[in-house]
Amino acid sequence: MNCWICGKEGTTGEHRIKASDLRTFFGQVSQKTPIYFHTSVKKNIPLGSIKAERLKSTAKICNNCNNAITQPYDKAWEKLSTYLRENFPRISTTKKIDMTKVFPGASGQSLLNVQLYFVKLFGGLIVEHNVPIDIKSFAYAIQTQTAHKNIYLGFGPRLDVVKHKFVGVTPINAVNNDRETVFASWFYVVGDIAVDVIYSAQNEYMHVVRNSWHPSQSGKILRFTASAH
Repeated sequence: MNCWICGKEGTTGEHRIKASDLRTFFGQVSQKTPIYFHTSVKKNIPLGSIKAERLKSTAKICNNCNNAITQPYDKAWEKLSTYLRENFPRISTTKKIDMTKVFPGASGQSLLNVQLYFVKLFGGLIVEHNVPIDIKSFAYAIQTQTAHKNIYLGFGPRLDVVKHKFVGVTPINAVNNDRETVFASWFYVVGDIAVDVIYSAQNEYMHVVRNSWHPSQSGKILRFTASAH
């Protein structure tokens, strides 16, 4: 399978949940201290390594796209993810995330990199599940380091209650028009933190993203609220 970003030979699958999130949240993972993987078909599949193939997308990318091109995107989300978890009680009270504290001196570029991290994850989901969204715009944004005009992010507390430690991604909920997806969203969850990843290609759905963030917005204070949909 070729890399869905650049078209060269694909060598690896992207982690559905970032490896650093898994390590930070679960600690040392081994055959003696496994984590448990759930799907809609089967639950409690023991995994003895964070590098397990079940944790990776079946959509392949090449080494260059995985490392040189998208590494800044990975690092930006890793930094924001750590900040959100470490400051969760305060952020939950103020309902605000001051990005100048997360990325001192470079919040604009770093925020763009955060969006592009989720553009990469979304692109992998589109390829893996054959979602009828044109993947070319996702590949273009990643390769040119430019914002994807249709991708919005909502940051907020996880709403459901689960007693055990949990990280994961939800299925994509989509609205199709003439065999083309015009609106779609899914959640990336790490513990108490949920990121609502939204694709909105038509103006009629813009009211749904009113509490979400896009790199075109100039402010450095992001809302931390539950999803409106």
